[in-house]
Amino acid sequence: MKLTHAVVAVLAAVVTGVGGGAGAAQIANAHDEAGVTSRTSTAKASTTRKPTAKKPTTTKPTTTKPTTKAARDALSEENVIRERLYYDVTGHSFTRVDPDPAEKLGPCTGDQTFADVLPSRGVTRIGSELVGEAGSGRRVVEQVAQTRTAREARATADEIVSLVDVCDGISGGDFGYGAAVTVESDANVTYFPAYDSDTAAGGYIVFSVGTRVGVVDVTDHVTPAEVDHLAKEAANIARD
Repeated sequence: MKLTHAVVAVLAAVVTGVGGGAGAAQIANAHDEAGVTSRTSTAKASTTRKPTAKKPTTTKPTTTKPTTKAARDALSEENVIRERLYYDVTGHSFTRVDPDPAEKLGPCTGDQTFADVLPSRGVTRIGSELVGEAGSGRRVVEQVAQTRTAREARATADEIVSLVDVCDGISGGDFGYGAAVTVESDANVTYFPAYDSDTAAGGYIVFSVGTRVGVVDVTDHVTPAEVDHLAKEAANIARD
């Protein structure tokens, strides 16, 4: 019986030793696995970052302020026919003098003045007069006005053309105008060639360019071709 107990005790000790070793090994393995898992998780946490969401960029629309139109230039001597220009067109030497403030609109309009056919408001005016040698009676009178709108200027020019168009001649003489001629240009230009006893004697020019309207009464022995040229030049320099 004692021997048997001794053998049983040894066997129990061996089994316990084996089991304990296995258990210790399992605990060590579990500890190692936990350590690896922990290190792996930490590594992943340190290397894997969630992308930071960027706020959408909003571009504010560019607001363009309306450009204010520059004020129109005031009428000046640059806008009317001068001695040099008249000489270049006709070859005739004239002198500049102060125009008559009460100058009539033209030979065919009676006592009407330029102001009588212009709009009643918002108008500025300028005048010019060129004369030949004393006693010759030759002269060139220009009157130009700036209105508020191009429509007003055009309407005024058309009215003046209508007034002159019904005038067949000047009472008491052989002076008269020929048929109206429309100048081919980008402006509204019309002229009437004048004749004195069938001899070329200047003419009457009516134009509107933009907001400006003007008339040029030419009492000089110039041809219709020269009046045509002068009409184009007058309209061109009168532009606003």
